[in-house]
Amino acid sequence: MSKNSKMVADSKLGLDADISRRDFVNNVLVGSGAGLLTMAAPDLTAAQDKKPPSTMTGFAGLGEDWTGPGGKGDYADSNGNTAEVVNAAHAVRDGQFRELPADIIDTGEIYDVVAVGGGFAGLSTAFTTLTEFGGKKNCLVLDNHPIFGGEAKQNEFEVDGYHLSAPQGSNGFVWPPGPAEKAGLFHRYWHEVGLPSELEWQTEAENLDKNLKFPTDHFTSMGAEAANATTGFFYRDPNTGKGEWALNVHASGFENAPISDQLKANLRELYSQEPLDFDIPENWPQWLDSMTLKEFLTQEMGLLPEVCDYIKGAVSTSGGGLSPDVISAYSAVQYFPPPASRIYASARKQFQVGMNSEEFTLVSFPGGNSGIARYFVKKMIPDSIEGGTSLPEVLGNNLNWDTLDREGQPVRIRGRSMVYYVAHDGAPKDAEFVNVVYTDTLSGKSYMVKARGVVMASGGWVNKHIVRDLPRSFRDAYKEFYHAPILTANVAVRNWKYMEKVGVSGAQWFDGFGWFTNLRAPLKLGKQTMPLDPDKPAVLTFYVHFTKDNIPLQSQAILARNELFSAPYRDFELQIRQQLTDMFGDYGFDAKEDIAGIVLNRWGHAYIVPQPGYYFGSDGKPAPREVIRQGYGRISFGHSELTGEQLWSNAVSEGEKATRQIFNKLS
Repeated sequence: MSKNSKMVADSKLGLDADISRRDFVNNVLVGSGAGLLTMAAPDLTAAQDKKPPSTMTGFAGLGEDWTGPGGKGDYADSNGNTAEVVNAAHAVRDGQFRELPADIIDTGEIYDVVAVGGGFAGLSTAFTTLTEFGGKKNCLVLDNHPIFGGEAKQNEFEVDGYHLSAPQGSNGFVWPPGPAEKAGLFHRYWHEVGLPSELEWQTEAENLDKNLKFPTDHFTSMGAEAANATTGFFYRDPNTGKGEWALNVHASGFENAPISDQLKANLRELYSQEPLDFDIPENWPQWLDSMTLKEFLTQEMGLLPEVCDYIKGAVSTSGGGLSPDVISAYSAVQYFPPPASRIYASARKQFQVGMNSEEFTLVSFPGGNSGIARYFVKKMIPDSIEGGTSLPEVLGNNLNWDTLDREGQPVRIRGRSMVYYVAHDGAPKDAEFVNVVYTDTLSGKSYMVKARGVVMASGGWVNKHIVRDLPRSFRDAYKEFYHAPILTANVAVRNWKYMEKVGVSGAQWFDGFGWFTNLRAPLKLGKQTMPLDPDKPAVLTFYVHFTKDNIPLQSQAILARNELFSAPYRDFELQIRQQLTDMFGDYGFDAKEDIAGIVLNRWGHAYIVPQPGYYFGSDGKPAPREVIRQGYGRISFGHSELTGEQLWSNAVSEGEKATRQIFNKLS
């Protein structure tokens, strides 16, 4: 393609201006090009006077042209791993703080517990401390992001008079509470922080000419067309490059999919609900954990290797992180992509174990699990969010930033605080305190607080660098922890008439950018209910994996993370616009006119990648996660990675366990 023809093509996609020459206003990218924030959505660029200003004075490296726009609202300065966060974290990783600086400011603060990490594990640490001791013991939560929640954050848009929310990462919970609790997929803190026991979704679209079904979550229809989703498969002819749609391929037994007859038969077998046609051993969890998912599918079930290509999007983005050729087969059982249903059917048939998944389903709040995190904070600091405790108020009202780190209250949450030193003040077995040193990611200044106990509510990729007196056995265990990245791209569109014309509420595809997106049934929130109408705005969410097949696990993780971090915002923006054009351009989609905003959320360590042996150990050695769970001295570890499945409820459970471990030791 010539330079001129490329410019014309970019213009048609809405890329009229070079991103380096666009202007930022309060960390929001504004420009006539890219359709990022157009004149029809002026509120997206409005000054957020209730948020602290965002500057980057502490650390050099990536710039804001890498981060891109953050949308509006409480989370506008915290869309994933921003340049601010990455620069500070990589300074720690690269040894900038190997030696403690001489100008550390000792705050003189002493806390009963310090939680390193402000995701669900850290919030659970604070809540457990608060409730167990009635506010008589205090907890400080330190997080390197501007706002709490970890990956449980949201992006917000104002498009054509409608307020839209979408998840940055953590998204989905099992519903309703009763059956979910029985299955161990819920946590009682849901009720204790005041989250509602009854919810309702709008599943019927307005002004719809075709019979489309909409899921109440993002993930259910990734694996198959559930009863409440209409998913189309988009295939591209390898010779001509022309795409074609295949609708309801699961209902047809893949007969209308342009793939080989053998692959069709294999996929029908994979998605079957019947027990496997061979017996599984009684210790089937350990048996599955001794092999990769690919080995199970190809060697035990006798399926084609191409099956792994077909499902790797669902496997990686639902929880596995990377390709079926490196993750434990047991991990697939944990988050229920195929072949989990067949394994459980076999276990029930042979050993009367398992769970009845027909009693519950997966659902989502509009902004993903940010709503759950906000309820935790609202409960602990009642005036932290304006208004009362109703769902529309907690999810939709502004955050009172000044209340989070207010002197004298039993729970304090301190953002933009990158911890880089955690160590006992003396020998771990004798020390009365743990010293915690962090840097303000804006100013670069370092501060120290003391804690009677510390919960490392952060992941292993952080802990192994900052816990300075970590025992050798813990360091060896952390060498077995691998993490995979994810990119969550939220694309605000002015309408979705082109999807209605195709006849889909969701789409899967097998080449190009990403692999899946869909429309979701909005949660009913009164006047705040998002529209479900093909003529009105919506948000299409892309969970983009970076799987690298047929190479060792560590290499896969490194290459995937490099791909995520090496591209500027503009590169991903172009790919998104091109992918939507390829799929829907023939049905009326116009990237320049129809895209109102794009926010990228990069998560460099989104998922633990459970390799064989992660759950139950191998070669007679204990599982590495069990070594970490022991804790030592006045330091405990609580993070969802220790479960192998990074669910909100798992993170809360691990945070609670680690906190109780601390207090048991202190007592």
